[in-house]
Amino acid sequence: MSSLTPLVFRPSLAQRAVALLLFAGSWLVGIRGLVQVIQQLPRILALIRMAEMNAEPTLRLWVALGASVAACAGGGILLLFAVIFLLFIEGTQVLVDEVGLTVELGPFPGPLARRLGAGRLAWKQVGHLEKGRFFFVLRGGGDPEAGPRGREPVLRFLLVDQLDRLILTILEKSPNLNFKD
Repeated sequence: MSSLTPLVFRPSLAQRAVALLLFAGSWLVGIRGLVQVIQQLPRILALIRMAEMNAEPTLRLWVALGASVAACAGGGILLLFAVIFLLFIEGTQVLVDEVGLTVELGPFPGPLARRLGAGRLAWKQVGHLEKGRFFFVLRGGGDPEAGPRGREPVLRFLLVDQLDRLILTILEKSPNLNFKD
């Protein structure tokens, strides 16, 4: 493998299709739930007014209304995460060459992509490889000769096709690799 022809690891077509199906399904269910809440909102408000006119307790109706609005807000946050998840799956590329490896997150702007885990590490800089809750994480700081420099980048990627080959390549080429507990 020469530095002119890096290995490119991307999510497979099947992995991207599953992410797209999860995205589309969550949006369909979320929008249907929002439409049902909007359709029932006048009915709940009319029941509250009627209960107030008859001097009946309205606490349950207010709780039902609040729970419906809170469920819609929570669903909206989950739908936002579905969009970010789809963009993360679609835009992730891990490039491996003789010098090191690069994680690219295409659909995100530069500063946000670096914050989410894009960047470059030379093989001698790779200090730690760990499997986080959702991501595979590569941390810098493995080069003892470099001394305390600035903050080493943290690279994150979710999943790629031929993940085992990528992990084995990282294990083989990183001389200063340590494993976190």
